[in-house]
Amino acid sequence: MTKIKILILVIIASASVFYFFNNKEESTPKIMINSEKLPILSKAPEIRGIASWINSEPLTLESLKGKVVLIDFWTYSCINCIRTLSFVEGWYEKYKDNNFVLLGIHSPEFAFEKDKKNVESAVAKYGLTYPIAQDNDHKTWNAFSNRYWPAHYLIDTKGNIRYQHFGEGRYDETEQAIQNLLLEAGLLTVDKLAQVTEPPADTDFSNIGTPEIYLGYLRINNVGNMDENVPAGKPFTFRAPETVEKNKFYFSGTWKVDPESSQYIGKKGEEGKILIHYKASKLNMVLSADKEVEAEIKIDGKYLDDSSKGADVEVVNGVSRVIIKESRLYNLVDTNNSYDWHIMEIIPKSPGLKAFTFTFG
Repeated sequence: MTKIKILILVIIASASVFYFFNNKEESTPKIMINSEKLPILSKAPEIRGIASWINSEPLTLESLKGKVVLIDFWTYSCINCIRTLSFVEGWYEKYKDNNFVLLGIHSPEFAFEKDKKNVESAVAKYGLTYPIAQDNDHKTWNAFSNRYWPAHYLIDTKGNIRYQHFGEGRYDETEQAIQNLLLEAGLLTVDKLAQVTEPPADTDFSNIGTPEIYLGYLRINNVGNMDENVPAGKPFTFRAPETVEKNKFYFSGTWKVDPESSQYIGKKGEEGKILIHYKASKLNMVLSADKEVEAEIKIDGKYLDDSSKGADVEVVNGVSRVIIKESRLYNLVDTNNSYDWHIMEIIPKSPGLKAFTFTFG
């Protein structure tokens, strides 16, 4: 073999080795590390005023120094919180062996969310295994000056808040912050880092045309047939509306508007209902009842079918209905990512239904 051929083979071999080592990331997941140090935002206040603990003995932030802690303020009937829970549980499972602690601070929006059995049922339903603290009187909520569900506060090993995020989304950013604090404290090594990506959004928020709506008189909004003659906390018979405006809801029949909710009282021979003209793919309601109540659900004057019924609705002999047994959020309509205007009716078949909120997805 001539010297020229040998030289050509050496060049080709060197180029192949160079290409392999400089392009192997194409077959290896990229791991993005934000090298910029997270700022110290403030000293984390102590957890306080907790009514009870689930999945754990009582904990304090003082006892958790030396660990990285993520505080998650949530409440179990909040749709925004529900949509984040799988990510929160995922972070806990991924990093709990690296001295990472996740504390779910359950700060209720409604009185029924103070009941430990209700919270325990939600914890089991969503498969949450990390410590949950019942902040029934909002003592820890107020200590953090928090105002949002959900809200995340990331605390370093010395007890400083280093990152915070309110609401849904930015899951990649939050996980990167967790990784950064674990790396900073020597609790995680670069070779053990997990790939971090922002998952595709489950909901197209830009196409939702109707805001969250409350039905209790302390925060009631977007009601189409409320006037000064409606007494607070006493039964009142509403006439069915002749027209239903967009982004408004209407009572029909006899209802009692209480501080947190509106309750169907009902009179013999009447058909009570709530109607709402909304724009979204999913319609949810926070509902409750002292005893089991069945309610029919219609959309645009027709019963729902498999293409439009929500997860909590069943269709029996062509009639779509929901059974309200528990105090929680119920998914009533799901038009499979079709974000159109619809009129939904919920028609209780007996008195006792309590309606707290409409939320949309």
